[in-house]
Amino acid sequence: MTNMKKNAIVFDFDGPLVNSGWDKSIHILFSSFVACWDTGFRKFLHPDNLEIDINKMIQGFVKYPGAPRFQQLSAVVSCIVRDKPESVKEPCELGVDENLQKEYKKLQERYNEFYSGLNDAAARLFWKPLPPVRKVIETLSKDYDLYVASGIIQEILERDFDHYGFDRKLFLGIKGSDPAGAIDKAEILKQIKNSGYEDVLFIGDSSKDLEYARKAGVKFFRIKTADDYARLMNQIKNGLPDEQDIWEYTEQELEIIKSKVLFLMKTYASGKKLSYQDITRWINTGRFSP
Repeated sequence: MTNMKKNAIVFDFDGPLVNSGWDKSIHILFSSFVACWDTGFRKFLHPDNLEIDINKMIQGFVKYPGAPRFQQLSAVVSCIVRDKPESVKEPCELGVDENLQKEYKKLQERYNEFYSGLNDAAARLFWKPLPPVRKVIETLSKDYDLYVASGIIQEILERDFDHYGFDRKLFLGIKGSDPAGAIDKAEILKQIKNSGYEDVLFIGDSSKDLEYARKAGVKFFRIKTADDYARLMNQIKNGLPDEQDIWEYTEQELEIIKSKVLFLMKTYASGKKLSYQDITRWINTGRFSP
């Protein structure tokens, strides 16, 4: 690496750079349900009382916000199958029979297809970079090496990065996960830190991002709204900040997420198939048509 600066700043993509609101939370949960419903894992669902399922699913989701997509999926499925909010590396860990272990690949494929479709539709119709982001990136690039570290699959991350018009010349690396979702942000942050920087700051938006920063031994700053960038730029005058306070979803936030997902689950279970565009419009506007 030539002309490497003393310190680096690493941005998570969703949240700090592109404001996706609660959409991805809803997408993860609803896509997990669809993947189960459309495969042999439907046997673990409760069609007559889907509230049982969403209440289980949410327990796995809240433990893995910002994690690679298949890690999130396995945690949610684990809750559905065995009431344990823990991700698994192999389907045999779920305690299911051999037929369902073989079908787990099909479940992953259906989840990947549906989740990607929802994200693509929302990205086209609603998601936008936070207003101060471009100016902040330009300013920080003068004094720090900049990177992106995301749980998004590398190919999708680079496509999305270009879709929103971010300037690649201002970043030394755009780093995502592998197709299997096995590379998480902690691993990426460790690679960046070990490349020779004195100090590294990771900018994320979830408690899981804070956990990744701690594992990698780097500093952390949370971005939830555009106002947080003003706070960052003020604090950074005195050196890279480091926030270590853990936070959780509020009950109100979880109720909003659960109610939206439950409605979509009931709609899907009724046999009414909505397009990705219809779904993302309803999530963001409460309507199925423009």
